[in-house]
Amino acid sequence: MPNKLSKSRMRGESSKRSKKSSGKNVSFAAKLGAFMLESVNKKVEFSMNGGFSGTQEQVSGVLPYLHINIKESSFLKTLTDSKMERKDTLKNICNGKNLEKTLVKVNFDCERQSMSGITSVDKGLLDSINNRWSIRKNGQKRLREILGYQKKQVKEGIIPAASVEWGKGL
Repeated sequence: MPNKLSKSRMRGESSKRSKKSSGKNVSFAAKLGAFMLESVNKKVEFSMNGGFSGTQEQVSGVLPYLHINIKESSFLKTLTDSKMERKDTLKNICNGKNLEKTLVKVNFDCERQSMSGITSVDKGLLDSINNRWSIRKNGQKRLREILGYQKKQVKEGIIPAASVEWGKGL
């Protein structure tokens, strides 16, 4: 049976692990990164001479968000800026299916409901990024690989230290 000191240490270690896995101290950029990288099923391809391989689209795609340490408000602005275009695309599909005529009895409105659909997708996306950190173990693993490589690049003077700010708390 462990003594009190051992139990205390065990509790301390376990609380550190739970804080780390909860994502509370992790940047929005890191949460977005874990979301984007969750489906990368093999080691991140990297070389000091060439950087990250362009063959892993998710890795290439996450890098701008990480380098700028994107904040939730800036990410939300990218969604907002494209909202009307996405709504119009959905509305055109809706109109192409003649839904307003087919669903006249339920007062279906392609314009209004397409906007609601896009708004709902955006809210769901942000919710998933912010609140599903703990289930994205593979995405976290890939993020840590990227962070390790980027820290080597910082050490070699290839990229600025600001490029790894997103990794604090990881």
